[in-house]
Amino acid sequence: MPKGNNFDEIVRQSTELGVTNILPVISSRTLLRPSPQKLQRWQKIAREAAEQSERQVVPIIRETMEYSAALSLFDGQTLSNSYKYICVARNNYSSLLENLLDNQLPESIVIMIGPEGGWTNVEIEAAIATGFQAVSLGKRILRAVTAPLVALSLVAAVLEKRKV
Repeated sequence: MPKGNNFDEIVRQSTELGVTNILPVISSRTLLRPSPQKLQRWQKIAREAAEQSERQVVPIIRETMEYSAALSLFDGQTLSNSYKYICVARNNYSSLLENLLDNQLPESIVIMIGPEGGWTNVEIEAAIATGFQAVSLGKRILRAVTAPLVALSLVAAVLEKRKV
């Protein structure tokens, strides 16, 4: 959850890139906690963005939840053709792009993007213990509003190339 109304842009641009679900998460470094009215605002933004970009699917925007509760949604999830990634800056993990290119076309992809300041080591370890693979978005340090767009652009490009 980035500061200010930056999450509005994340919802808008993620919708344009074709996501189906958005789950806002409160982590250790989250600076602001959104009001309950924000969910309605984000749902409206997603509907408008889907219409404008001629997307057939309006993403489901879930209620904001704490990090541990969000992880528990994916704990033990063993879809054979589903990938779960946590994007981590300042590391030596393999890149998200390499992972996408090296694997089969998945039924679903879950991508966790960190808050401003990034994930804590405890959060990264908890995600890995839940079955997430830690990946990098490259050597650049990206803002919390830029990282989701980079990750989703990579996913969209690989999926579109493979579907041809």
